[in-house]
Amino acid sequence: MQQITTITINHIRYPLAELQQLCKEKQSGETAQWEKDIFAFISIWLDENETLQVYTSGSTGKPKKIKLRKSWMKYSAGQTCNFFGLNQNSSALLCLPASYIAGKMMIVRAFVSGLNLITCPPEGNPFHHLTEIVDFAAVTPFQLHQSLATLANSPAVKTLIVGGGEISPALSTQARQLDINIYATYGMTETSSHIALKRVNGQNPERFFRVIGDTQIKRDERNCLTICNPHLFEGWLVTNDIVSIEDDRHFRWLGRYDNIINSGGLKISPEEIEQVISHLREDKMIVTSKPHPKLGQALVLVLENRALTHQEKGLLEKEMKNILPVYHLPKEILALEHFPLTATGKPDRMKIASLVAKKNAES
Repeated sequence: MQQITTITINHIRYPLAELQQLCKEKQSGETAQWEKDIFAFISIWLDENETLQVYTSGSTGKPKKIKLRKSWMKYSAGQTCNFFGLNQNSSALLCLPASYIAGKMMIVRAFVSGLNLITCPPEGNPFHHLTEIVDFAAVTPFQLHQSLATLANSPAVKTLIVGGGEISPALSTQARQLDINIYATYGMTETSSHIALKRVNGQNPERFFRVIGDTQIKRDERNCLTICNPHLFEGWLVTNDIVSIEDDRHFRWLGRYDNIINSGGLKISPEEIEQVISHLREDKMIVTSKPHPKLGQALVLVLENRALTHQEKGLLEKEMKNILPVYHLPKEILALEHFPLTATGKPDRMKIASLVAKKNAES
């Protein structure tokens, strides 16, 4: 692989020798950890190895260490830059931790395209102190939510991609008010970032993810997405994401196979229920289950909130009956003050289910 060894960071173009020296200085000096992570990755990117080690997100279990070829990451970065027209005249904000694949890939995009990479701490609202308008940035749903007011008052970025979790219908509705191009992403560490994009605002929001690059898609016997792209990984990659496929370039994400709840013999996707009811309350809501003597598993709705009053609970139950099939109705509504989170900031469904089981055993 032909290595690209120059990068522009905060308006300064660094040739190889200067970049290597800067990496050493940042690692040895009194530098914030988020900045050390950036230059630690750059050092790895510049070394002679054709692969590097990364950790998966751990969304459904313990994070795993895997190897990615730098050529795969370069290809992925090139596909994104081509799709959004990013080049040496563009700028991008790095506001995600460089310790994770999403942050690493922002750096690779800067190497590949020659764009100017603006760096900042990976905080909730990374646009608050931004003094210039950037062309491109990648954020999590939480960061988008925290930045809504700032971006509404002064659009600091032209295009946003949002990954690391699902964009809720409520957040999508709020995002439609912003004069910014916003895309949801589908991908994972194993694919070196996203392999598909979906516009969530503008005049024509998209219902399906659009595959970019040479990726092929199909479903397995579980209706889960399987993908193939020899430029990104070897063979066919089997996911646990339940999808419907519109055609060979478009698919709709429906939920995780490992989250499926078997209630009375019916296999129910909790994410589908969450999507339908998300507009009923501003609280975060997770559908999980508890043991049931007849059904095997009974649906439980958990809200991130204080305990609901009897009146609030009754109103919510009534509203759900109006929009959900009978077999999708939760048998119980519980509240947790704070949802336990995974290492990447997503609600930890396994721990939430354990807390529900504990409450059920105590009652």
